[in-house]
Amino acid sequence: MLKLSVMHDTIVVDRSYAAAVERVYRAWTDPALLARWYVPGDEQWSAKIVAHDFRVGGDNRMTFGPPDETFVEDSHYVDIVPNRRICYAMSIARGDVRISVSLVTVEFAPHGAGCSVRVTDQLAILDGGETAGERERGWGETLDKLAPVVTPTS
Repeated sequence: MLKLSVMHDTIVVDRSYAAAVERVYRAWTDPALLARWYVPGDEQWSAKIVAHDFRVGGDNRMTFGPPDETFVEDSHYVDIVPNRRICYAMSIARGDVRISVSLVTVEFAPHGAGCSVRVTDQLAILDGGETAGERERGWGETLDKLAPVVTPTS
């Protein structure tokens, strides 16, 4: 029998990019760009955008993971301020078992000639499905993959 539990945590991850705010924001809104970088893990991990309706009230669904495991992320956009902020409610399941729900806020700001991004994930971990440390590492890996997608080439 599964022991039910909920653990709460808040994760904040910051990154800066050598790209304009508009370019970085677009990488979150364009499903073709999002599919190129929005996945944690190493080079073995992949992601597939199943549905992407980027608007307040819209939903996003994707699958991701290493070759031998599938995670499903379902998100619902609750607040969007172009080039400044995206807020969405997100749940993640490992296979058919939901492991977390959270409110994610992504903030974009000019930073010198580039852009800073702050991701705040207010997390409810369900039934020991993951840890806050794993989620923080996953956000770091994901945001690191954004840099080559948004950085202009010479």
